[in-house]
Amino acid sequence: MFPELSPGNTALLIVDMSLDFLQVGAPFETVEGRNMLPNLIRFMRHCREVRLPIIYLNHVHHPGANDKGTLADRFPVIRDGKAVAAGTEGVSIWPEIAPQPGDIVIEKIRQSGFTYTRLDAALKELKVVNLLMAGVATGACVESTARDAVSRDYFVYMLSDVTAASGITDQGWGAVDSATLQRVILTHFAYHFGKVASTGELMAGPLAYLESE
Repeated sequence: MFPELSPGNTALLIVDMSLDFLQVGAPFETVEGRNMLPNLIRFMRHCREVRLPIIYLNHVHHPGANDKGTLADRFPVIRDGKAVAAGTEGVSIWPEIAPQPGDIVIEKIRQSGFTYTRLDAALKELKVVNLLMAGVATGACVESTARDAVSRDYFVYMLSDVTAASGITDQGWGAVDSATLQRVILTHFAYHFGKVASTGELMAGPLAYLESE
């Protein structure tokens, strides 16, 4: 049974909501990520009001760090420093949801926010057991982080209206549009790993009692 959600045991994780993923023409542009921003802004405002911890996971590679691994083979824009490169505007968080004092920002160098980072230590320091997942892309960095969290015995909610995935071109089995991809990823996660909920459901249900605090 999932523990009750509260500011003392729950955190919101925001994955890769930087310009390199959201800006028009960006290397990893996710139009659907821009489209869900109003929902995310609304939910983040609620989380701040109830003092729920907010943690940003931001993909960043530093020059000379030799930390790209096989990402360099799979993504030439990362290999060539044209995406998620430290010191560039692209790694800035989208201005409307920029971190505020008290938020935690963690740089990552793989799809999962747990790999080679201090995320697990930060969550343990906060005594967090429930994770609310938001960001892009649902089936890549968001799900990679969520699955790793489940393997570490966290209770994970994928937030259906503040996660987003762009469609995928034919990789040998036919193209997959964004709506189908999102539906399949969320359904698969709900069956195997955790829970799926909308921000509206949480604010009207488990987190509703916190609104007046």
